[in-house]
Formats: sequence, structure tokens, C-alpha cells
Amino acid sequence: MSDIKKVNKLNELKVAFIADGVKNFSKSDIFHDSSFALMLAAQELDKKNVKILLTESNNLKIINNKVFAKFDEVSLKKEESNHLQVKSTNEYALDTLDIIFARKDPPINESYLSYILMLSLVPHIGNGSPENDFKTLIVNNPLGILKANEKLYALNFPALIPHTLVTSRKNEILDFLNEHKEAVIKPLYDKGGGGVFYLSKNMNNVQSIIEISTQDGTKVAMVQKYIPEVIKGDKRIILLNGNPIGAILRIPKVGEFRANMNRGASVEHCELNKRDLEICETIKPHLQKDGLYFTGIDVIGNYLTEINVTSPTGLQEIERFTGRSLAKEIIDWAIETACDH
Repeated sequence: MSDIKKVNKLNELKVAFIADGVKNFSKSDIFHDSSFALMLAAQELDKKNVKILLTESNNLKIINNKVFAKFDEVSLKKEESNHLQVKSTNEYALDTLDIIFARKDPPINESYLSYILMLSLVPHIGNGSPENDFKTLIVNNPLGILKANEKLYALNFPALIPHTLVTSRKNEILDFLNEHKEAVIKPLYDKGGGGVFYLSKNMNNVQSIIEISTQDGTKVAMVQKYIPEVIKGDKRIILLNGNPIGAILRIPKVGEFRANMNRGASVEHCELNKRDLEICETIKPHLQKDGLYFTGIDVIGNYLTEINVTSPTGLQEIERFTGRSLAKEIIDWAIETACDH
């Protein structure tokens, strides 16, 4: 089905994005951010029939069990200081929108949980409401996001991940470190490598780092066996409805073990190997069941380390290497799915 036929089937297509800070994007954001790429791809559809709507997470409200928000109808360009123009501003009930891309970044705090719980009240595909009811496609399903902590969700696949401990107890972390010699400790609810530390049993300050990470034993942290292959790169694989559609290799800068792009990592094109495909195939049915349609998984060596479900990045980097617009593929899939329901 062509894009125009898909749009016409829905009459006027309203594609909404919940993403914070887009109006203030820098030049770097415009050429890096995946939410911006998705909005541009949606804009490329038949513009007479498509509205691109944008709001921030703190604009959501509930009136008599119905979720509303003020949205800006926007047009976009890849131009610094001229990347977004607001055409109009109107309030919408979220259940009147065809597609919502829920793209608020972590940390997962009270503000985030309030937003995602409110969003879960919108009748949406995959929430068990009758099939003949009109339902909004929310990418990703808010109930799936609630279930899938980006660190803990990977624990559903013990054969795929490095040795892992989740605890708040310093003595247990020290025992783990004595066994494995080297480890990485990370918070459960942060993003972009924030709060992630390398641990070695020979470090003088290891106990201090553990105390900081666990807030003196009051906060749970994840500890994983250190994977030396991270120096060669951390592979980010983009999955659409559980299927891999592209990947990049993020290589830490000198003196750094974190391979996040916001930590100065360089990016290279990469292909998927047999182990990567095995990982994708193993987690696919779980992602589909939980409505985690657009995800980014992190693979170091032979190990799955994270499953990113809130606002995966990497679309623009992959397009620069391959010429393929993954953003367009995601938008096309979303329209097809919305039409089918």
C-alpha cells in the first residue's frame, strides 16, 4: 500500500510526538536526534493529509478519565536556528490521534512515571480493548515501557548477558568483584552512561564508588562482569517490531570505557554477525508481546547489555553510513499498523 493510500484510508493522519526540548535543538541535535529524523520522515508524506504534532511530557493532563494535551502543529527543516516552525497550537484528546511517538528521555523518575502512566490510559493498540474500537498506536506501548526497565529487562535472557548482580549491598558487590576481578556498576534509571563506573578489585577507591552508586546501601545498582571487547566498540542495533534494520559501532574515546555518543564515542558502520542475529531472534517475541516496537539494543562482544525502549537513538548515524532512511521505514511501518487497526 502506498503512503498516500495509507494516509487516505485514515482520512487525515495525525502523527504526534511527545519529546522534550525539540524547540531548543542545537545544530548537533538536528543532525543527530532520532525524534527529529522521525518527524522529518513523517513530514515527507502527503502534506495535505498529514499533521505533525509536537508536545512535551509535562503538557499531559487528565479530565474525567480522558487524556489531553496542547500540541503544536509544526513543520521542520534541517537548518540551524530555523529547524522548527509552529503553524498552530490546539488541544487534542490523545485518543483522537492516529500515532503517538512517546520519546521522553530518561531518567525514570517521578515525572517520567507520571507521564507514562497517564499515557497508558489512552486506548491504544495492544492494551486489550475491543478490536473494533478505534485505538491509537503508541510507539512504544506505555505498558511495555513500564515493564521494560532498560537495564533489568535484559535479565529475561540470562543466556545472552554477562554475569550480573543487582543489589544495594556493598559486601555482595565486593564478593562479585573478587570473583570476576573487573566489573561495571551502573544505576537502573539513568541514561547516556550517566553514573556508570568501572571497578577493579585492585582500585583503592572501589568502596567509595560502591557507596556513591548505592547511596550508602539505600539504592539498588546493577553490577556486570567487565567485557574487555568494549574497547573495540559497543554495537547499537535498531529493531523494528523485533526485527533488526540497522546498526552502528560506537567506539569509546581514548581513556574512556563508555561507548555513548554523548561521551565522545566515535561511530562506524558495522554489519550484524551470527551472534547478533541470534540475540535479535531470541528477544523478538518478547518485544512484540510487550509492544516494544522501536528499540535499540546494545551488544558488546557476544553479550547483550541493554535494551533501550524509551527513546532509542542512532537513526541519523546509520542513514549517513548506508543511505537508508530507517526513520522512513519506521514511519511507514507505523502507518501500516495504524491502518490495520
